[in-house]
Amino acid sequence: MAKKRRSVVMGIDEAGRGPVLGPMVVCGVSVHEENLYLIESMGLKDSKKLSPKKREEFAALLEDVCRYEMAVLLPHEIDARVESEETLNRLEVQCFASLVRSARPNIAYLDACDVNAGRFGLDVRGLLDFEVEIISAHEADCKYPIVSAASILAKVRRDYLVEKISEEMGEDVGSGYPADVVTIEFLKSYYRKHKRLPGCCRKTWKTSAAIVADCKQSRLFSFE
Repeated sequence: MAKKRRSVVMGIDEAGRGPVLGPMVVCGVSVHEENLYLIESMGLKDSKKLSPKKREEFAALLEDVCRYEMAVLLPHEIDARVESEETLNRLEVQCFASLVRSARPNIAYLDACDVNAGRFGLDVRGLLDFEVEIISAHEADCKYPIVSAASILAKVRRDYLVEKISEEMGEDVGSGYPADVVTIEFLKSYYRKHKRLPGCCRKTWKTSAAIVADCKQSRLFSFE
């Protein structure tokens, strides 16, 4: 008699969708259903509600109890969607589907980026060639611990990658978010010096266009 395959549960979330600088990281966490309690008993939360130290502590624990895989979308890959007339949502759909294909779970919980959570789930399901139950929801990282786990691991990895950017640039580039003054000042300073934005910047972002326009206007006024 063939041995029955153990049921696998998966959770997927991303970190870094909105920043003007740095990558977006999508993480898929999977575990055998009988071991799901190991994640559910940790008291996980959405990564945004945890301190960096607490995220790192949880990440270390999670690495011992689950399987996980990540997809890292670099700025130039995110920018390329404009030329191919794809949306950021579509890129996420493709990343989520790729991670589901790799893990081949029985059920996958997704943190939907689309305003229509059901549509997001259907779009991911449409790229799969095997049977899997898809649960797509807004704020899934608050509702399902296994998605919280994915959120935490994605955030820790993205923070690490942004720190590496600071090391490569030889200065603090901030968090990468448009509301971060350190990030904006870094990009302005870089543009003034090099007359272009750095490779770690998402050049198709409105924030990037505003920085370039502001720097050009400042130069214009400086000659008056």
